Amino acid sequence: MKKGLTAILLCLCSMCVCAQEVVYEGRLHEDVLSVRWGGIRQYDEYLSPLKYSGQFLALQNEWWQGLGEVRDWQHVGKVKIQGARLFNPAYTNAIYALGAEGGWGVHYDFGRLTGVNGLNLFLGPYLDFDFFLKEIVQNVNKPFSADAAIDLKAHLGLQYAFSGKQTSYRLRYTVMTSLLGMQFVPEYGQSYYEVSEGITGGTIGFCSLHNRLTLRHELTFDMQFKHSAWRIGVEHEYMRHNMNNLGFQREQVCLVVGAVFNYKTIIRRMLK
Repeated sequence: MKKGLTAILLCLCSMCVCAQEVVYEGRLHEDVLSVRWGGIRQYDEYLSPLKYSGQFLALQNEWWQGLGEVRDWQHVGKVKIQGARLFNPAYTNAIYALGAEGGWGVHYDFGRLTGVNGLNLFLGPYLDFDFFLKEIVQNVNKPFSADAAIDLKAHLGLQYAFSGKQTSYRLRYTVMTSLLGMQFVPEYGQSYYEVSEGITGGTIGFCSLHNRLTLRHELTFDMQFKHSAWRIGVEHEYMRHNMNNLGFQREQVCLVVGAVFNYKTIIRRMLK
């Protein structure tokens, strides 16, 4: 009896194994870790009527990969933190700033439609979050200012890849510009005492091109060698927004140096 049951179970297992086929697929991921250093100019009417300028240092991580099994679609994510120190024109006062930015988007690749080997054009939406905290050294009543926003942006890029004997290269230009979203700015009459006591706060409101304009474009050159891949480039970012009769402006230009990591994740599928 037991031998008969064992034989039946073995037959059933054999049928399941024969009916299913294990398929392993590799999904390509690209991760770029970069350091950014450059100049920054800032105008914060809440803190001071003067324009401040200085330098900043940032660390950014970004990743690119295909969107599942959907052909010609990719998604990209970016996270960046930065710190800056700025001075007024007379160098009598300073502002220390800390910023955080992160976003995610999808885009369609037009590479198959270009008809040129190595040439690709992509376009899609990108959801971006930006937070910037500032502290002015000599201002007892209003030492801090913070603004934040969630923007839906258009993400456009053009790239060209080519190969050498044992190396490969890629030149990429990307542009992001804001379309609409929500933003937070402090209120005009707000003081440090009111902030600490929680009597009043800032204002959250709708933003679009009429009261918030952001533009970020980047030119990078990636170099793939036998055992490593590197990136060099430049980035320019400009932002101008207003609300509550207050104006804000920030502009940054930086040098980009980073390392590129390409790897595959194994996906296990069962085919019947």
